[in-house]
Amino acid sequence: MMKAWNTESEIHGAQESLLIMEGGAMRGLFTAGVLDAFMEEGLYFPCSMGISAGSMQGLCYLAHQRGRSLRMNTRFAKDPRYMGLRHLVKRGSYFNFHFIFGELSESIDPYDFVTAEKSKETLYIIMTDAFTGQPVYVSSRSCTMREFFKISEASCSIPLFSKPVPLKDGIYVDGGIGMPFVPLPEELPTCCRKPVYILTRDRDYRKKPVPAGFHALLSLLYGKDYPRVVEKMCAIPAIYNKKVEKLLSLEKEGRVFVIRPKKPVVVSRTEKNVEKLRSLHREGYEAGLACHEDLMRWLHEK
Repeated sequence: MMKAWNTESEIHGAQESLLIMEGGAMRGLFTAGVLDAFMEEGLYFPCSMGISAGSMQGLCYLAHQRGRSLRMNTRFAKDPRYMGLRHLVKRGSYFNFHFIFGELSESIDPYDFVTAEKSKETLYIIMTDAFTGQPVYVSSRSCTMREFFKISEASCSIPLFSKPVPLKDGIYVDGGIGMPFVPLPEELPTCCRKPVYILTRDRDYRKKPVPAGFHALLSLLYGKDYPRVVEKMCAIPAIYNKKVEKLLSLEKEGRVFVIRPKKPVVVSRTEKNVEKLRSLHREGYEAGLACHEDLMRWLHEK
């Protein structure tokens, strides 16, 4: 059985370094490329944290399965079992997590549960409490990996694209709602001297305000049961843009290390163009290799 979790107690003690991975659905192929480069170089952070799609990339990193995310997403991008409007209409979710975390991970392209569960590293996944709108952190050490898959599903469940996910003590939605963009150092539930960020947008990207029609649709579908989710989602653009500026300032001061795409990302959340996915992964992989020396130097600076 899964242990109880809460924001403050899941992460114990100060962390020297922490790898934090942004979400972005299929844009997560950039993160996958960076992580594949890290694994090739034998670089494994003792502690990592993923939001939404970042949690799924983190799962492969935890299991030391280099190349698995690229294989999964390119092989099944056009497969209706993986994602599509048909599954959204029939099951209420654009992405078929039952297939992704079930047949795909159990038999088609098996997840290395043994390595993940015995790993010396720890992965934290951020999801959002649908009733309070607050972020909740869950550790890979707090439950079995198959239970942790369900946590990742909750973290990836974007309203309108997915149904809220019921877990043992509540109902949860995408981690990027309670924690837009990524947690800045002061938002982390632990002290961290060397936070490293993998982002899935270029440095000039900013979100536009939520259109009135989108706000109305959210209110219609979720306002009665999950008013905090509606409130939080409509506030995301302003919070996101403010946090981007703050992270840029921290980066200039040398207080954080950031890896991001150099140019605007043309891959959509639900991208099915395999060449675009491969190209984004390649960009991430090359970025991961290119920054390795600077990253190691920065991590070891006093």
